[in-house]
Amino acid sequence: MATTGERRRGRRPALDPNERRRLAARIAKMVLVDRLEQKVILQQLLRTEPGLGHIDASTISRLYRFALDSGIVRVHIDENAPFKPPRIEGLERELVAAYELQSAIVADTAGHDETLADPLADDRLHQALGQLCADYLDTIVRQNEVIALSSGRAVFYACESLFNKHIFDKRNVRGVQVVSLNGNIAAQVWSMESPDARRAMDADISGAWLARAFPDARLIRLNLPVAVRHPEMVQDWLREGPGRWISPEVWEEKARAGNTPGAQPDEDDVCVPTLALVGIGGVRARSGHRFIVGLHEPMLGNLQPELGKMIELIERYTGNGSPLLSCAVGDICNRLFITLEARRQLPAHALTELEHYVRSINERLLSVTFEQLYLVPKVVVVAGGASKIDAIRSVLEWQAMGWKQPIVHDLCTDRETAIRLLEMKRKNPRSR
Repeated sequence: MATTGERRRGRRPALDPNERRRLAARIAKMVLVDRLEQKVILQQLLRTEPGLGHIDASTISRLYRFALDSGIVRVHIDENAPFKPPRIEGLERELVAAYELQSAIVADTAGHDETLADPLADDRLHQALGQLCADYLDTIVRQNEVIALSSGRAVFYACESLFNKHIFDKRNVRGVQVVSLNGNIAAQVWSMESPDARRAMDADISGAWLARAFPDARLIRLNLPVAVRHPEMVQDWLREGPGRWISPEVWEEKARAGNTPGAQPDEDDVCVPTLALVGIGGVRARSGHRFIVGLHEPMLGNLQPELGKMIELIERYTGNGSPLLSCAVGDICNRLFITLEARRQLPAHALTELEHYVRSINERLLSVTFEQLYLVPKVVVVAGGASKIDAIRSVLEWQAMGWKQPIVHDLCTDRETAIRLLEMKRKNPRSR
């Protein structure tokens, strides 16, 4: 007869059906998501659930098999999933030298010119860039990083790809904070999943994906609209609450005092980002740009009628019948700028009209300024495609744009964009 305190021999007590499913689900998560070995799983279960003292390694195996067989675990194989392209190191070195970048990532992928006419080709290119950018981010994000994001498809896909990568390959990077750099548009983008599918492209959405890629990341949602009706209202939105995270006055104050993101901030404290991931947009009529896709969204109503008139003006010079420019207006963090090529090619009267629309829109935006990006130690840009050549080049040629210092430190782009950027640099070695 077994004595008191001794483990009872013989048949183990059967698990309640609901308890069995709960344990099977937990074990499946430990195997597939946390990538834990059987021995470690058993140790964790015995430590956290003393009532399971009767289970052993064979029980773990049986419950995992039960999870697979009973539908608790569902496997989805997507043969149309985006292909992660290889990098072209030669072009990367040339870009770094030509534009004085800290790093460059060039994807060996096709579809550059197709992005002008085919929304799915445009989306496919953005997904490819997002995958390579995620791999790069995985090497540079450090403990206590304050990561800021702009809106845009490539940024979204980079964040989603990093989350997917960390499901099976977790890095113990802690203390990360993730925040948006601009307000939301509530516009959506085409998806590879189906010609009719859509995905949100706001920075708050991308931030949610990125924050889930790190163990204890803090997500700061701005929950702001992209713009207000009158310029005088901008300061009201940025004076308190989440808006303080993109307030120029707060950033300048933090910069003077010395931003210390390594220290644990108070719940309502604001930190200037130590790393920014941004896209560069090219505003073209009938394109996938978020201002075009979201033209009739309520949150862009505050930018009318100037936005509509600006798009009509742009279409006359960048439409299919007038390929004078790849794009006349670009954006970073939803803040617009007139490209260098537009300044050279547009008639004086059209340029004056365009400057009026851009200025009128920018002064109503809830977004960081170009000057604020000067304060970020590392700005990574992910952008590519034929519609953005002039916009990307303008940002890289910061001196010709009249900016005080470079905004971009690292660039992730596609092969054809890199080649054309280098050709432009060779033709105009000293842009003015």
